[in-house]
Amino acid sequence: MSAPRVLVVSSSDTDDRLTDALAAAGCDVQTADTATAALGMLGTTAIDCLISEYTLPGDDGLALRSAVRQLDPDLPFVLVTDADKDELPLSFEADIDRYVHNNGADTTERLLAVLPSSTGTDTEPTPQPDVTDHEPDAAELQRAIEAAPIGVSLTDPSLPDNPLVYVNDTWGEFTGYDAEETLGRNPRLLQGLGTDPETTAQLASAIDNEEPTTVEVRNYRKDGTPFWNELTIAPIHDEDGELTHYVGFQIDVTDRREATEIAADRADKLSQHRRTLRRLLDRVDGLLREVSGVLLDATDREVIEHRVCEAIAAEPGYTAGWIGCVDDESFTITASSGCSLPSSVSISALAPPIQTAIETNEPRRCSDCADGELAPEAVDAECLLVIPLCYGDRRYGLLGVYADDAELLDDREQTILASLAKMIANGIHAVETTRVLTTDQVTELQIDIRDRTFPLSQIADTLGTPVERVGTTRASDGRCEWYLAAESCDVPTTELESLSFVSDARTVSATNAERTVAVTVETTAPGELLADHGAVITGITATADGAVLTVETPPERDVRSLLEVLGDAYDGVDLRARTQRDRRDRRLNEVTAEIDERLTDRQQEALEAAALNGYFEWPRPVDGAEIADTMDITRQTFHQHLRAAQRKLVSAYVDADDR
Repeated sequence: MSAPRVLVVSSSDTDDRLTDALAAAGCDVQTADTATAALGMLGTTAIDCLISEYTLPGDDGLALRSAVRQLDPDLPFVLVTDADKDELPLSFEADIDRYVHNNGADTTERLLAVLPSSTGTDTEPTPQPDVTDHEPDAAELQRAIEAAPIGVSLTDPSLPDNPLVYVNDTWGEFTGYDAEETLGRNPRLLQGLGTDPETTAQLASAIDNEEPTTVEVRNYRKDGTPFWNELTIAPIHDEDGELTHYVGFQIDVTDRREATEIAADRADKLSQHRRTLRRLLDRVDGLLREVSGVLLDATDREVIEHRVCEAIAAEPGYTAGWIGCVDDESFTITASSGCSLPSSVSISALAPPIQTAIETNEPRRCSDCADGELAPEAVDAECLLVIPLCYGDRRYGLLGVYADDAELLDDREQTILASLAKMIANGIHAVETTRVLTTDQVTELQIDIRDRTFPLSQIADTLGTPVERVGTTRASDGRCEWYLAAESCDVPTTELESLSFVSDARTVSATNAERTVAVTVETTAPGELLADHGAVITGITATADGAVLTVETPPERDVRSLLEVLGDAYDGVDLRARTQRDRRDRRLNEVTAEIDERLTDRQQEALEAAALNGYFEWPRPVDGAEIADTMDITRQTFHQHLRAAQRKLVSAYVDADDR
């Protein structure tokens, strides 16, 4: 039996070790370093088994396997790869396919073990049948060539311009030309504008040197349709060694080529996407850390705005940043960095995307071709992203970020910068709220709400008596408990549970003249509406027809915006009185603030619940278990929180008295 013929396709050092081992096992070994070279050899050389590495220059091992299956569906194929089988896009379950994991020094031994038996070193080869007198004649060979699934052609170099003298039917199907149209013409009739000159030069050089070669060339069918032709040419010599013809084998590899190009394009886009994402993460990570530090350190809104703009302008990729706010019909720049901008601009003169951001409170992107003030061209930038600085319903201004590359501020970056803007707005809100609570000067507002749907008005209507809010606590589930003082009446407190926003109601204490009730509500308290705008409600009284709110706000706060917030929620909102005065009980407020810092949320809740429910009165109208139920905790836990709160309260009082 002749030695098994094995073709090894490899471009690594494994080639020498493997070929030596196969030769020692009695195999006739040939090698190729690319998939294209291997296919060319398959067209001219008989092979019993093909072994290929997965990683090859150009087409990989899987692409080679696909092409081999077109030429010879039954040829045993062995793939050697560093990847696990599950990571490969194709399965290797067929008997003619083998897979070897290249993960150690014993790879060669495992490879020899999985080779098909036809390439082994059997000591008793299978007897071959006698084929004498069964050789095909010329007519049978011609029929075989005609029926071959690849294009076959012959050219005669002895004739001028080396013309085609034979093409099989498949060649005609590939090209769209009839034999009569092609015979006598050079195969370059398939070339066109998209044919690579270097590839045609390689073919010409092989013909001049009478050498075989394989190329992938862009050819054109008769109707002008381009296709990729994997062309192998080889010289044919007579018995005297004289050149007689050139044979060509054509395979239409358009689908494979396009799939390879698509895969390469996707790989390039994925690589570019990863690089872009990495730059985005690096840039935004640095910006987030810088802005976070600003918000933690700064206690003044003006400082926050200026340092945020400086951090934006200093970040690579961003050229400048600003923060501005709307004031009547003008837009005022309150802070900026990296650019020189006017301090105030008419809203109507702004670039349209900026106007849209002001109107909709949504981020807007502005390109360098936009007309109007603050457009990117004003600072030699390519694009601008404008993001409202919103905390709840309150807008603290707008943030503008200029970039020197239009591709930077894409949808992903807009989402991240929108989150950054929300963080900045939260920081400004915290500073503004703190200033409301600590400022020496306040504006006290008396606001009328003539709306019978106002929550406390509905409660007053149900009880048939005016009510006054004397306290509020917040439960762990987010609901609020209002403590209300009312005149004594015959209406049971439980009647309040018929209101849609009330989930529970109970009497805390009662005398012949008045009683205090606790009402658990699931509606947004008016205090929360105004807190988002830097105002604090210090008192509410209500009748069935409406309510009066006492509100404290910093002197510079826009009162109109507060009235608009309440007007959006209730009817008949009017400002009754506006008074500017010194904040009362300054020292008491300082002590209260210190206590708030010392108490945990649960300790504060327990203390407020005990006080509002009369726990410190004698005789006690409620015991610890009843208050614990309202907080959804055990009696023991309530007493633990209460005792801890009392210790901290006494400590803060003693410390304040010592001062």
